[in-house]
Amino acid sequence: LNNKKFIDKAPPEIIEKERQKAAQVSSAKEKLEQQKEKIAQL
Repeated sequence: LNNKKFIDKAPPEIIEKERQKAAQVSSAKEKLEQQKEKIAQL
């Protein structure tokens, strides 16, 4: 999604699918960071 040429050439449904994947990865990363903080407090 950072590649402008990809965005310009890819079909909209592919772009949306990639955006959804990026959002899922971001959410998973945030959850892991929260768990890491909890573990560090033990």
